[in-house]
Amino acid sequence: MTAVQSTPLAGQHAALSAHFGEFAGWRMPLWYGGAVGEHLAVRKAAGVFDVSHMGRFGVEGKDAAALLSASFSRDAASLAPAASGYALACNAAGGIIDDLIVYRLDAARFRVICNAANAGRIGALLEASRSTWPAVAVADSLAGTVLIAVQGPQAVAAVAALVPGAAAIGRRGCGEVALGGATCFLARTGYTGEDGFEIMLAAAAGEALFERLLAAGVTPCGLAARDSLRLEAALPLYGVDMDDATSPWEAGLGWALALEHDFPGRDALIASKAAARRRLTCIVGDGQGVFRSHQLVYHDEEPVGQVSSGGFSPLLERSIAMAYLPRALAPVGTALTIDIRGRRVAAHTVKRPFYTSSRAGAAP
Repeated sequence: MTAVQSTPLAGQHAALSAHFGEFAGWRMPLWYGGAVGEHLAVRKAAGVFDVSHMGRFGVEGKDAAALLSASFSRDAASLAPAASGYALACNAAGGIIDDLIVYRLDAARFRVICNAANAGRIGALLEASRSTWPAVAVADSLAGTVLIAVQGPQAVAAVAALVPGAAAIGRRGCGEVALGGATCFLARTGYTGEDGFEIMLAAAAGEALFERLLAAGVTPCGLAARDSLRLEAALPLYGVDMDDATSPWEAGLGWALALEHDFPGRDALIASKAAARRRLTCIVGDGQGVFRSHQLVYHDEEPVGQVSSGGFSPLLERSIAMAYLPRALAPVGTALTIDIRGRRVAAHTVKRPFYTSSRAGAAP
């Protein structure tokens, strides 16, 4: 049995009386003072998350762009220096292996951040691609580093006050700066629907930055708030809203497919676009009760799907969910019911996402 891992910030979380839980083989803070308060702190001010469990790789060399383009749905060669792009890793049938972000620092240097549960798979995929481009160096950046996310309408100002050079990084951009005698990787990205930064740096420097952010009034936030925030923003979670058998067309992620270049699953995806019969759809509750994963969704008394992600929205103050529904039922305003422990709760479909921050910008 694989031992549960802890991040370098575990001691600081414990000192803050964090409530811990296991996620993807990691012991992670779920909440500190309370998930709802942390959620609203991110929506109204700024919160900081320890996301050091996420997979991260450095890919460097003159053929790095070619290797990444051949591995993922994003054409890495089309990324400008200091830019980032959301991408999918797909299997031969077009199913989603993982969703991730590719960052281009310059002509020959890239960073990849992926889901914690799939870090091993993405690392193996990148290593396999080196058989074609052996001169490209692929480095697992997990050991000895911290990854923190600072999110919210005040996040950019909070980071810029502590990290020289951060203010120069634009939306969805990335770069490197010196901090505490070490190189600090900054990316203007996140998973909450708000503006902010994801910051990777050496463990000791990361611990110091975490403390300085807290001292500046940034709220420490756990994975519970991170989950409710991403649900409000209708951002799918791997293993919950999508998996190896899910088509990007079904998940509403067709915009992440650059079909002009070759990558695993491309031919299958081109052939299957018109055949996608279901759609990941946003649903809002009209009655009392909290929606949860696996609850059945009904239309005219017939089961038509089940909730993939569900929960109570602290901002909207009502229950929300995402579910795969037949395309004919996906349009806004479709009346549904969702079964909560044998009780049918009225609901209806709404435009995706549930919440959009004007500060966060549109998807790339």
